[in-house]
This record gives sequence, C-alpha cells and structure tokens, in this order.
Amino acid sequence: MEYGADAAVGTGRPRVFISYAHDDDGHVTKVETLYELLRTQGGLDAKVDLYAGVQPQDWPRWMMRQYADADYVLVIASPEYKVRGDHEQQDGVGLGVAFEAGLLGTELYGNYRAWFRKVLLVVLPGRSEQELPEFLGAVRISRFAVPSLDAAGIEQLVRYMTGQPERVEPELGPIPVYGTRPSLVATAPPCSAGESRPTPAAPPPGVPSGGLDDDAWRELARLLGGVQPESWAGQAYQWSFGAAGSPGGAAAPFGTPDGDLYAWAEDLGRRRHAPGAVPKPVAFAHALAAGYAAGESPADQQRASALATWVGRFLDSRELQRLDEAPGIKRSEATLTVRLTEHAQRRDRFYAEIWLRTTDGRQPRRLQPPEDAGSLVVDMDGARGLLQECMRTLPDALTGGEQGPAAKLGRIEFAVFDGLLEETFEQWPLQLRRVTRPLGKLYEVVVRCPDERCEFDLPQLWSRRWEWLTRCNGHDERATAWVADEDVACLDEHIGEWRGNDHPVCVAVSTSPAQEGVSAALDAGMPIVVWQRDSHRGDPAVPPLNMLLDLAAVAELPGAVAKLRRSTQVPDAARASVVLLWDDPNHSPAADPLSDANLIA
Repeated sequence: MEYGADAAVGTGRPRVFISYAHDDDGHVTKVETLYELLRTQGGLDAKVDLYAGVQPQDWPRWMMRQYADADYVLVIASPEYKVRGDHEQQDGVGLGVAFEAGLLGTELYGNYRAWFRKVLLVVLPGRSEQELPEFLGAVRISRFAVPSLDAAGIEQLVRYMTGQPERVEPELGPIPVYGTRPSLVATAPPCSAGESRPTPAAPPPGVPSGGLDDDAWRELARLLGGVQPESWAGQAYQWSFGAAGSPGGAAAPFGTPDGDLYAWAEDLGRRRHAPGAVPKPVAFAHALAAGYAAGESPADQQRASALATWVGRFLDSRELQRLDEAPGIKRSEATLTVRLTEHAQRRDRFYAEIWLRTTDGRQPRRLQPPEDAGSLVVDMDGARGLLQECMRTLPDALTGGEQGPAAKLGRIEFAVFDGLLEETFEQWPLQLRRVTRPLGKLYEVVVRCPDERCEFDLPQLWSRRWEWLTRCNGHDERATAWVADEDVACLDEHIGEWRGNDHPVCVAVSTSPAQEGVSAALDAGMPIVVWQRDSHRGDPAVPPLNMLLDLAAVAELPGAVAKLRRSTQVPDAARASVVLLWDDPNHSPAADPLSDANLIA
C-alpha cells in the first residue's frame, strides 16, 4: 500500500463538507478559518455554506447535494449544534443544522461502517467534546481535536482525510514452522540396527490449518463475513464432516459454533485436516451453496452461485476431486399472498383471497376462503380481520407433516389493483399473544399489481431482467433507473427504452405525485418499483428515498425495507413513507386465482 502525498493526490483531492451551527460571530470566524486552512494548507476541496449564500439557494437541496458529494463531513462541536442536532429546541431557528443532523442520522442507520469513515467529529480551540450531539454517539466515537487554527493544528485531520498515517505498521513476516515432539506410542515397526526413520515433511509455509491459504480465507471472508446463519445452516455444518452414515458424519459435533457463517468456517478450519482431502471449510461452502440454491429469493440464488464458483475454483487450483452431489439441505420458507380484487359495483368492497406458498414442494394452498367455499367479499376492515384469522391458524398450515419440518413465514405479499398500491399494509396491526404489532415490524411486506400484468411478453421481460441481475451478482449501478419530475414529459420514451433492454430491473420514483412514474414502470413490465407515498413526501422529517435505502443492492431490497421499518433510529414518518412493489416471477404460484403468475412457464 502506498502512503504519502503522491498516493493522496493519485486518488483525487478529497471533498469535505463542513457542518456547523451559527452560534455567534466568533464561532463562525473560527469555522471560516478552518475552511480556509483546509483549502490552502491542506489541499482539500472544502465546502461551507458561507460562500454558497452569495446566490439564492434551495438550502435543503444544496445541503443534500453537498452531503452526497462529500468524501468526508466535519461536524463542528458547539452548544448550538448539540441543541439543534439532538432536537432539544424547535423554534424555527437553526433549521439548517437540524436538517443536516437528520441526514447524518439516516446515514448512521443505513450504512453504519461507512458512516464512521466519512463523518468526523471535530473540536475547535475553545470548544469541548461535550458540545457534540449525543445521537452521533459522541461519548464513544473518536474526535479530532484542532488545538490551533494553523497548519500544525489541522495536521492530524488532513493526514486522515488524505490517507497519510503518521505511523505505518510493518509488513508481516513469514510464519515460522516448528517441529513436533516424537509420539509416545510407536506406530511403525522397530528400526533395525543402523536404520533411521524418515522425517515427516513439514506443511508448506503460509498455509494455515484447514488446508486453505491466505487468499482463499480472504475470499471466503468476503462471501460469508457478516452473514448470519439461518435455521438450516446447521445441516451444512454437519455435512462438512461427512455425509450422513459415513464415519466422518458420525463424528460430527452435535452443536454449532457462535457467530456468523465465516466464524463457523473458521471453526472448521481449526479442526483436523487430512492431507489430500477436501478441507472442511470448502465442504461447508459447498453445502451452503446447496442450501441457498433451495431458496426462492434472488439474493439467495446469487449467494449460492458465488459460493459454488468459489468452491469450484478452489478444487481446480488444488487438483482435488469434485465433491459429491450437493446435499439435500432441508429448508422450507413460506410466503402469504393476500389478494384483493376490485369489486365491480362497490368501490369500498373487495374480493379477498389469502394463499400460502412454501418452498418444500407442496402445492400453493388457499387458506381463505376455504377450498370448498365460494368467493368472499370484504371491506378493508374485513380484510384485516381475515388476515388476523389466517395468522391465528397459520402454525398448523406451516407444519409440513411427512413432507418436512414447519416452514418459516418470512414475507407477506399484497396482490392488489393500482388503487390500493399506497395502502399502508405494513402498518396493519397483528394481535400477538400479549401485544399488538405492525406487520412491517415482523415480516417483509411488499405489494404486487397483478391487474397491470397483462402484457403477452411479460414472462420474457421478467426472466431477462432477473437473469441479467444474477449475472451482475445483484449489484450494478444500471440496475435502478430514477424517474423524477423532469422525466415525466418523456416517460413514453423511457418505457420503450426499458422494454428493449435487460436492465434496469428496478425503477425508483421521485415524481410528485408518484402515480405517473409507477404506472410507467408497470407498463414497461418492471418487476421492482420503489417510491415514497404522496402523503409523506412533503414532510420535512422524511429524507429523500436515496438517503433511506441503498438502491444499488436491488436483490436485497425486501430485507432492506424491512430493516428500515424496524429501525428505531429513523423517524416514524420516514419508516412509513416507503412502498416496495416486488413482483419476482420466481415467487409466483401456478394457481389460477393468481393468474398474473401463471404466465410464468
């Protein structure tokens, strides 16, 4: 790794946004001095509102743009910043700081690790670290003290932002190879006089226990680090010792390790590895790939593909035999689909059906109305009651009986006509044993729009887009297209372009109202659409969509939206603002009542 000024310039001059409060003239002068020092003595592209104010500005938009463009954001400690940032006083003064603090809080929730690299807490001369907002974790996060407003005072700050650490760790040397003591029990015939025993070959240096080299471990950490084990992962861990009925399988431990899936792989790496055999962490990755491949979600399919590719490359590089056919990992996941169809005569009534779909091979099952009953007409309160009744009897329906263990409910889909797309389904109350909680706090909640899925080429459009996204491993800047107010006049042009390409897969709508952009995405056969409800768009407490969600990770949007709805770090209005239409053909049952799905071959 390169260090020093050449390395810093090689990556471009970092852009720095200074966030501060106008406490008094003296404090503003100190901030302006810091700004000038960073530009003239630090070579940094610093930005501050003092110079932007010479022209009329849309200040919220200006602040969002500065925050998004900045490589680093400096939060300057002061009494007023603490008051405004922690929302301890709301009198119409200092709204800029309150808005900037809201952006910082959203980023803290949405991208925890990146936040700590980007947002720097700064204490100027005469100020105290106690004047930093508590919501930023000021009591436990490192601060940058600027002891004097001169070139020497900003040195540590500039060093950090330009990648020039004062101390650099020395390179790691080779791991020494030590001998072993002789065995206490002879395992070979006694040597004849004058004969010597051969010395066992030492393991090659640089190869840790488990049979993987450093590069293989790093790649496995990238694939499994931070991934929490699902309920079926214990089967993959057991299989890594050997197939059921084999001596290795019989010797497998009963429990599983703690931590994420990479910690499980490390545990396997510390266990005995026979030379020439497939390492246990590799067998574990092979079994995990089989388990993820049995899932329905695109994220599972992509993880399965990445793991299988890594296993294949490793075996080929070591000239090891391919593993046996992937084990049949038993996993069963369930999705409820609530279908509400528009009534021909009464606008406040709907034909209602609730279906259960699992991944264990069972046919989709209609829970409400019962299989032998006719159609069911309800109002919105009746639909809520119908879902509550289904949830009460759901444990029996989820039990697989002879076909496997009980399935796990992870998602509730609302298949509705376009007039109900903005209904707050995720806030429908669910009565548990002791308390009532919103659906969105417990499950992934998405909408579908089967009435708009009438195009004859819909299956082809869907499958092409999902295949493209899988090839991109679920992350590609082209996966999401934005539709803003200025795009409304050329929506027909966009629809034609989208229908002729494999991407985008998702349309993010920021038009006001959202209906035109959402309709255009549906007309183009787009499988994913995400937007903010019109009822929340004008709320100053609601950040824009791109500040709430990482829209580059399209395959992970259902989980990301569910995480947003459960967060206690985001205002209630922001959590309630997001609607996700998720119309994945891999999730479509073949039952006729959900006939948008039976288009899928």
